[in-house]
Amino acid sequence: MRVGELSVHDQHAMTWWSRPPYFLRMLANQVRARMVYFDKVEASWDGMCTLDLGCGGGYVAEALAKRGARVVGIDPWSAVLGVASVHARTERLDIHYVAGTGESLPLASGCVDRVIAVDVLEHVLDLRQVLAEIHRVLRPGGLFFFDTVNRTWAARLVAVRLVEDVLRVMPRGMHDSEKFIRPDELKEGLEAVGFRVAPMVGMGPVRINRRLEPVFGLVPFKAVMYVGHATK
Repeated sequence: MRVGELSVHDQHAMTWWSRPPYFLRMLANQVRARMVYFDKVEASWDGMCTLDLGCGGGYVAEALAKRGARVVGIDPWSAVLGVASVHARTERLDIHYVAGTGESLPLASGCVDRVIAVDVLEHVLDLRQVLAEIHRVLRPGGLFFFDTVNRTWAARLVAVRLVEDVLRVMPRGMHDSEKFIRPDELKEGLEAVGFRVAPMVGMGPVRINRRLEPVFGLVPFKAVMYVGHATK
């Protein structure tokens, strides 16, 4: 992750759950769309040992824990993990947060049933190594759920030019458009480390709520964002 991304995480760690800025509310608003897709694939999360890779302050980790999953959250930034741990305790959720990176997961091989990586793959330093590590820690038959940003002119326009430069609702430098990933590239990378990849679907804003924030859902196009899963 780049220096600009690090400074953003450090700066906003304490606001993740308390008066979050607009861009964190956007991240929170994406959880429902992600879980709609995940729940279609996974009928029951109850008892599933699940890694939330790049968990941040715990938006997805808490959604999984409330469905009965046994969640481990991994993120490089200790300040964010501290906030996530405190909030999980206040919600009486048993989530284990650990500092680490996707390139070298601090977990034993074959120890988890499911891995989640949302808003993560387009930020990592070595995508192929991260995918290999995810494959390593999954048990045979385990599922990897993901979403990421497509490398298209539309994604550059929306995620960088509009959101960061014009509207400035997200801190500048959050995204490097050269690290966006085309679906065919991600499929190839997943297959190279041993995954079987399911068809991917689009995700994006479907309406605006009363706070003038986008509400996300599954959409019939993958030009900006897409979500999917793969099986070990």
